Amino acid sequence: MLAKTVEINWHDGQAIYSVDFSPDGSRYATAGADNSVRIWSIHKRPDNASASNTKSENKLQNKQLVDSLPVNIDFLSELKRHSSPVNAVRFSPSGDFIASAGDDACIILWKLSLLKETSFGSDYNEYEKETWSVVHMFYGHNKEIYDLAWSPCGNYFITASIDNTARVWSLSEKTCIHVFADHTHYVQGVTWDPLGEYVATQSSDRSMAIYRYRKSAQGKLVFGQCSRRFSRIDKGKIATTTTTAATTAMKTDDASMSSVATGSFRLYHDENLVSFFRRLSFSPDGALLITPAGLNKALDTTHDDMDDNGEELYNCAYIYPRNTMLKHPVGFIGNYPKPSIAIRWCPMLFQKRRNSSSAFALPYRMLYATASQDSVYIYDTQQSRPICAISGMHFAPITDLAWSHDGSVLMFSSADGYCSAVVFSDGELGIKYEKQPDPVQEYDVEMVDIPDTKVAVVAVQPPQPKKRIVHQLTSAADVIEKPKKRRITPILISTPFT
Repeated sequence: MLAKTVEINWHDGQAIYSVDFSPDGSRYATAGADNSVRIWSIHKRPDNASASNTKSENKLQNKQLVDSLPVNIDFLSELKRHSSPVNAVRFSPSGDFIASAGDDACIILWKLSLLKETSFGSDYNEYEKETWSVVHMFYGHNKEIYDLAWSPCGNYFITASIDNTARVWSLSEKTCIHVFADHTHYVQGVTWDPLGEYVATQSSDRSMAIYRYRKSAQGKLVFGQCSRRFSRIDKGKIATTTTTAATTAMKTDDASMSSVATGSFRLYHDENLVSFFRRLSFSPDGALLITPAGLNKALDTTHDDMDDNGEELYNCAYIYPRNTMLKHPVGFIGNYPKPSIAIRWCPMLFQKRRNSSSAFALPYRMLYATASQDSVYIYDTQQSRPICAISGMHFAPITDLAWSHDGSVLMFSSADGYCSAVVFSDGELGIKYEKQPDPVQEYDVEMVDIPDTKVAVVAVQPPQPKKRIVHQLTSAADVIEKPKKRRITPILISTPFT
């Protein structure tokens, strides 16, 4: 693993508030305080070390590798239509669109143009290798927008604003189709369930809300009332230890959790948290939801409310599994020196490590990164302790995270105007998980008897000739007449002699 701050002119030295990789990993988008979105090409550098090199050559190459950038970077395009800093940028699931939003309360939908266009007011037209044109501009929020998330189908997206609302937008209708107004303070984070059942919002009113939705007969999304809003919890329902690392209890059900409440406390930081964002995130399989800006206190504290003076608090992020998502979190991660502000999952699944117990009852292993204000922690779902911790990379708070499609590169941005890259060598994170076909399902399909279908005819075709032969032998009288006469003939011949 190699981690290094990439000191290039990302946004003319101004703060970077959001980053994202395209689904195929060919593009990397950054949004900054210079009112623009910039598109880059970022790829991991290949390993060019050779076994035939001498020791001195190896030392020289290692020094050059450390001194050089860990990734190959190329500037592709600049998108300038916002009139204020851009706080969120996200590629659509297909990668065909980019949605950006910021302090001008406008969401702009971009699409790659086949024709070369010149952006008015851009100083980098001669360096651009591609052009992104505006498809539509959405208006509805009356204050700054802090976060954005796409639906898994790519036909909708949800935005979070400091007007205390979150809104769902439709690409086909080109308008807002639903408004969530349950929060009483800034909405700083939104996420969309990849299985298409929930959306979740997180606010500086110290709460996280989950909403369930369905698709109507006309094909439109119908959102219900708030399914559950989390703000306080009993300490007995949280699985934790007194060590500095967090633990989770996915293998235990509700009955095995401690049912004795030892006092309740608030789950999240209030509006005094110095951060624009609380970027929560669903796992790529929809099994887990992790929320940042969490607060926790030890079970052995004597106070009943965390707001009491003199009480020791821990910065953490809370884990909500899908089976108890509307009940309570089952655990938390971290004992961070500073509050967590963003969660981002690696899109690739990995095989589980052998001879190692798992903190989550899953057939595979998922990776995710948690960003606090000054550090980044990388976890997987097979252990409770972080795989690694990266700190001291920036002089200003971290703002966002993004994984490449294969998990080989993790990028994170900062308000100091730079991005840092964490590059993993081939196989360092593990082996890619390939879903094996279910033998039970295949056996059931073969054993199903549907005589009216073509599949059934093909399935029973080998034994058909035998059945047909037997049928012909039992039904054709002319075929069996001669054997019967031959058997009767010797009996008739023997009768006259007696």
